[in-house]
Amino acid sequence: MAIEIVPLAPEHLDAVAAFSAATFQRPRSAAYLRWRYLEPSFQHAYLALRDGRCVATLTAFRRPYAAGGDQLPICDSFDWYCLPELRNSGLGVRLMQRMMKDPDPVIVTGGTQDTRELLPRMGFRSLDEVQRFSLPLRAARAAEALARRGIPRALGRAGFAVARPWMAARRRAAPRGGSAIPVASVGEEALAIDPRPQGRGSMPLWTPEYLRWLGSGFPGMGHYLPLYFAVGEALVGWALLRLYVGAEGCEAALLDVRARAATEDLYTWMVSEAAVRAAGLGAGFLSAGSSCPLVVTALRRNRFLAAGTQPIHFFGGERKGLPEPIVFGANWGDQPLVPYPTSWWSA
Repeated sequence: MAIEIVPLAPEHLDAVAAFSAATFQRPRSAAYLRWRYLEPSFQHAYLALRDGRCVATLTAFRRPYAAGGDQLPICDSFDWYCLPELRNSGLGVRLMQRMMKDPDPVIVTGGTQDTRELLPRMGFRSLDEVQRFSLPLRAARAAEALARRGIPRALGRAGFAVARPWMAARRRAAPRGGSAIPVASVGEEALAIDPRPQGRGSMPLWTPEYLRWLGSGFPGMGHYLPLYFAVGEALVGWALLRLYVGAEGCEAALLDVRARAATEDLYTWMVSEAAVRAAGLGAGFLSAGSSCPLVVTALRRNRFLAAGTQPIHFFGGERKGLPEPIVFGANWGDQPLVPYPTSWWSA
């Protein structure tokens, strides 16, 4: 039977569950599958079906983007996969071409080298890139990072122990009257903060619905911890941490950090507060990413190590791009979910 390309619908859940089990190391429980595939109303996905069997997927979160003085919906894509036996069959191209026919622009960030070479041939343009960073917070993770650079683990652990007073996460100078406040959720007062210089450029917008889905959904994703930053009575910024169980135990990701009228010093303080909290909650490793030069400088000031780059590719039909600068954190596609748990308890 010929392969058909169809939008994801609730009746496809069993087929998607079988595809996920064959393709990914992710939970298989009904609770996870409902949360991941049925609950987000902002999800936009296509499946390739053959005899009712799912053989390939392409998923996107349809998110609002600030683009200069306008706001437009963009499909922030991920999970662009097909079964191993169908790779190089052109099926993935067919799925992406189907999504490209829809009215909303499509963004693909990162991807394999093959993906990065394919996208320009499909009409995607490179907008910018996200710079990735990592910060070891405990000796074992520091030794692991150094081992990848050829330094024996035992020597790396000893070196981190000696250098800990200089290398460990620590608070940087706060503005006069500055305070960092852990909060239960991100309110409209924080979502209204625009980190773009003079409101120029483009950025994905967090929405209350998306944040609720992340923070109160499937427990296996870990704990999403928002932080507010205030100077006196003024709210000047916010950040979002994720604490989760990784391959080596507790790990953390700084998914985004945003401030109004930001400076390098303000972001340096905000990043340091996030790192101190991650370390205090037991994380051995903290990852981060940004395309914003001020945030990149703040990460480097806080001793984060460079961990590669992820190009941002854009397709918008007649719209050839987005207003610059492009302001991203580590919050594109499904990055707020990565890494997924490989398993989880079921009822």
